Amino acid sequence: MATSSLTEAEFSLPETNRRGGVALARDFARRVAGICGYLGNHDDVVLIVNELTTNAVCHGSGRPIVRLVGGHDRVLVEVVDDDAAHPELRAGRWGLQLVAQLGERWGVAERAGQKVVWCELTA
Repeated sequence: MATSSLTEAEFSLPETNRRGGVALARDFARRVAGICGYLGNHDDVVLIVNELTTNAVCHGSGRPIVRLVGGHDRVLVEVVDDDAAHPELRAGRWGLQLVAQLGERWGVAERAGQKVVWCELTA
């Protein structure tokens, strides 16, 4: 990222009530977008966190972690879980289509044996 001042923050969904944890992840995303001074649409950041976190809760395994790294011109959203299966864009399914539309780019990586689904947004 070519941002001079970056904010990095991480949120682990609760052990129990992971679906309720998605709402907490949305609140976390909104706060971090404000703290890092992101000049883009904060609702887009929240929507992407919502979609990726919901996917991790419904289709992943382990305890999902949401990580945001951002500054004025960019925000990187990462959602980490323990399931090796990669999400795919599917016709008739709007979730990842939304991520692809709102983000500059997105993808899936592996880090330390965990799946990382990420999306980068630009202002």
